[in-house]
Amino acid sequence: MLTLLGGLAIFLIGLSQASRSLEALGGSTLRAWLSRATRGVARAFVAGTLVTAVVQSGTAMTVTVISLVEAGVLATAEGLAMSMGAIAGGTMALQLAAFRVYDYALPIVAVGYFASLYKPLRHGGRAVAGIGLFFLGLDVMIKALTPETQGPLTQLALQAVAHNPYWMALLALLFTMLVHSSNAGVAMAMALYVAGAIPLQAGLAAVVGSGVGTTFTPMLAALGAGAEARRVALGHMIWKAISGVVVLLLIAPSSVLVASLGGGAARQVANAHTLFNLVSGMLALPLIPSLVRLLERLLPESKQSITPKYLSDEALSTPELALSLAMREVVRISDHVLGMMAAAVRILAQGEGDIASVQGREEKVDRLTQAVVMYLARLRSQGGGEAVEKLLLLAGELEHLADQIRRLLKQQDKLRGQGLEFSPEGRAELSEAASRVYGRMQRAFTALATGNKSMAQEVLDDRAATEEFLQQLRQAHLSRLQQGRPESRATSAAHLDMLMTLDVIDAESTRVAELVSAVYGGGDGQA
Repeated sequence: MLTLLGGLAIFLIGLSQASRSLEALGGSTLRAWLSRATRGVARAFVAGTLVTAVVQSGTAMTVTVISLVEAGVLATAEGLAMSMGAIAGGTMALQLAAFRVYDYALPIVAVGYFASLYKPLRHGGRAVAGIGLFFLGLDVMIKALTPETQGPLTQLALQAVAHNPYWMALLALLFTMLVHSSNAGVAMAMALYVAGAIPLQAGLAAVVGSGVGTTFTPMLAALGAGAEARRVALGHMIWKAISGVVVLLLIAPSSVLVASLGGGAARQVANAHTLFNLVSGMLALPLIPSLVRLLERLLPESKQSITPKYLSDEALSTPELALSLAMREVVRISDHVLGMMAAAVRILAQGEGDIASVQGREEKVDRLTQAVVMYLARLRSQGGGEAVEKLLLLAGELEHLADQIRRLLKQQDKLRGQGLEFSPEGRAELSEAASRVYGRMQRAFTALATGNKSMAQEVLDDRAATEEFLQQLRQAHLSRLQQGRPESRATSAAHLDMLMTLDVIDAESTRVAELVSAVYGGGDGQA
């Protein structure tokens, strides 16, 4: 048993090292892909699957998705689809292990280790060594479970659960919750099945239990987050549990299906792992809108929860500390405004979307801004100085930005209610304009959060080019009007108003960038 646990430890160490090294090689780029997968649940699911197939940590990537939803970069529906895709992509490690590469585990570790000593290959070598380690751990577990090495206690325990899939699923679920890795639970099932200690049905039950168990870590990560992030975690858990129950009820035909795909014992368990997560995720895609509506009823946005996180009455006696706390709250408001703009980009690209979620964020911005203004007013009465005035200006700019984003979406909602639609060219141009304005807003708000004056200056320098770009889009729209395009005539007022609103939003974002130097005072770069 100790040898078995030692093999499991080596497996987990290798998986962790490989995941960290692969993320170091391309994690920032891959996460950027995740944040851009905002146009539909199918695209989000594919992005989550592909990115995690590279990084090989489905649980960690799901937690990342939770954070993207909390920041407003992803909508609840896309976040739910992406989290399901992430778990499916994380099964690729065991698919590779099923090729019996574990027979060559030690040479792989050696190649990876010595390659990591060469600085340009450091992360790649560590990733290879980590892969070799989890192969080695799997090999140790398999050898520890052969009949020759099983003691009476081990044999008795295996006999108790081998023919009861429900017990096996429960044990795998608890084990996965403990180690925070569904791959670890499935690797244990693979070792048991390869060693002949359990039948395929028990292995499939362990796959189901591990798949459900891996949703508990994101649930823990989302406990302190907003309602949208918690909906993603809970929705994933609910759907995976429903899928698991269905598979357990159909355990006999499911096992026949897995066996019919062929391959050795290790391949059958790996196939079951991939199929369970991939198929359950794909089946969920058309049902995600209904699931989101259910989650909104189960986890409504609490108005009482819209309260400042950083403002402290005790800090008012120390103006420097109070200013710092107010600044953190202002940055928090900017996160909500950025989330509103991200949703607006999605809605303008698709022609439809969850405008109610944007209204909820606008309410948060209004309430938090009011709290910041009242806090700063109290601080000013105690002599907060010019910095208080600058923060008041910033809070006002952010609230006005939220109002403009809501105005942008009101036009879209109005057109939809009238049954009107932009021309394909007009829709594409509005989407491109919104994406460009959103990118500049991201840079301005990042400069605000970090005190990066050079980034703020880039936003200022690019303002004229953005104005010219928006003017070109107005001219393109007028050209379509001259051509007599019926869609352009019907939507002309809305189109021009939305371009004007985007111009105002960009000007407000530029104003935020202007205030960065004023807020952070002297210095030459970052704070």
